[in-house]
Amino acid sequence: MTSRKTRWICTLVALVIALAGCAGLPVSGEPQRVSRPDSPNAGVIIDPQGPAQDSSPENLVTDFLRASGASVAGDFSVARQFLTPEAAARWNPATELRIYQDTQNPAVSQTRNGAIRVSAAAAGTLDDRGRYTSATPDAILNAEFSLVKNAEGQWRIATLDDGIMIPSSIFQSLYAETILYFLTPDRAALVPEARWYLNSSQAVSAVEGLIGGPSQWLATGAHSALPAEASLTTRGVTITDGVAHVDFSADVATLPEADRIAMEAQVSKTLMNVSGVQSVKLTSQGAELDIPEKRDLSSYPYSSYTLTGLSNGLPATVSSGTVTQISAPEGLALTAIAPSYSDPASWAAGLGNGGQTIYNVSLSGDGASPMIQGTNLVAPSVDRHGWVWTTEREANAKMQAFHRDSGQHVVFDVSWLQGLTVRDIAVSREGARMVVVAERDGQAQMIAAAIARDTAGVPIEIGEPLRFGQSQYDVADVAWTSEVRVAALARNQGTSTSGVVTVGLGVPGAPLASADNVVAIAAGRGTDSVVIQNANNDLLSYDGAGWRVIAEDVTAPAYPG
Repeated sequence: MTSRKTRWICTLVALVIALAGCAGLPVSGEPQRVSRPDSPNAGVIIDPQGPAQDSSPENLVTDFLRASGASVAGDFSVARQFLTPEAAARWNPATELRIYQDTQNPAVSQTRNGAIRVSAAAAGTLDDRGRYTSATPDAILNAEFSLVKNAEGQWRIATLDDGIMIPSSIFQSLYAETILYFLTPDRAALVPEARWYLNSSQAVSAVEGLIGGPSQWLATGAHSALPAEASLTTRGVTITDGVAHVDFSADVATLPEADRIAMEAQVSKTLMNVSGVQSVKLTSQGAELDIPEKRDLSSYPYSSYTLTGLSNGLPATVSSGTVTQISAPEGLALTAIAPSYSDPASWAAGLGNGGQTIYNVSLSGDGASPMIQGTNLVAPSVDRHGWVWTTEREANAKMQAFHRDSGQHVVFDVSWLQGLTVRDIAVSREGARMVVVAERDGQAQMIAAAIARDTAGVPIEIGEPLRFGQSQYDVADVAWTSEVRVAALARNQGTSTSGVVTVGLGVPGAPLASADNVVAIAAGRGTDSVVIQNANNDLLSYDGAGWRVIAEDVTAPAYPG
């Protein structure tokens, strides 16, 4: 790569450092006013340069990438100067953000037909609704540009793809991870969905995201109290002295009281995660919105629970290094256990009988009874409503749920499970989503799906799949650690190296810690709650720096979920 091509990357990084504190316009949509606290970088002006005289095709494309990247928080008017008038009119930079890794500069070359090709190791993509998708490990971003000379004899780009390319460091500097909160059917909890918005328009974009509703895959199990016809007024969202003032159109004022209460919970929870926001005030056409009751709904309904497991095949609790066995009938041959959401847990779902039976196991010593019979069942997951979930390892497009108290047993047709061998399932804390770890032809997949329920919490449907994690790891077991992240027991594809990684729904994942011979994982809230079991049946907990042994001769560690 020429020194000039290297130089534009360095210049763009410097520009973004300055941009981090500057206000700017959304990539798409009408501008909205957002008041922000004073910034030491306020007043810094980014002025990307237009085409240089007599640029070669390679240099013109390189400079165009620099100008378009520096215009992410602007209007792309300078970037359009590199295009023919026709291409400038057609090009839509807001459709997709293609993010490449910072480990090496993009390669710029000329194809046989004279086009300029730019290639870089992919990190992920961001669509026009702010939804991030991680790239597969070996994915390459390729973009081709056809150039023509204009009447002045200067090269200009005549054809190009919509969207823009930027390095991951620029993306992390300009965009903020933003969790939108939607509602469970019973409106007793919030359902999170990760989006990424420009720092300069984060608050406005977040409210518009709530109005737009959850993504299609999630809409099966979540909804928004904000009607689709609602909108922000020209006042938009202003943040003054820590208060986010959100001004809606007149139609929200006539919503039923229950909807106004629910939408306030959604908007407040969402905006409280925006930098500088300490409280939220909702208005409609400037008049304060009547919210008779404010509800603080949980998006991760999880308390502090005692770790459970199996000791010599019997249920046991692990606390402060002490393993306490719980009496249970002999002959269950338990190999996995999933405690209920109570502390202390009063019952658990236990997989036994050679994987053919899931039992209702009393944790107070009152015995056990069968709930689900099968052939080769997956270890169960218990949700906050008391439903026990499982499927056959060779799922045959079926998923099962059994309600421990009522005895109701439901079998769902799930077409996307066809042909998959299921390794693990984990229902999220609020109960609106599940993660399925499966494999096809030896390749692991991580799949999220929404759970549709009625207002009483009874499951009625499993939604369409969202594949995430992009097969970067060979995952065997997962546990929820936060609203949009799971800890995964994983091996790097094609190697014997094992460890624990965090994998996100709509957010990048990251390695947590390596460990040898790991066979099971459990987690509660946060990465410091992660517990693993090794091949020697030791349980180890993660303390932020490494692993320490907390119990010996215990298998199948589990927290509720």
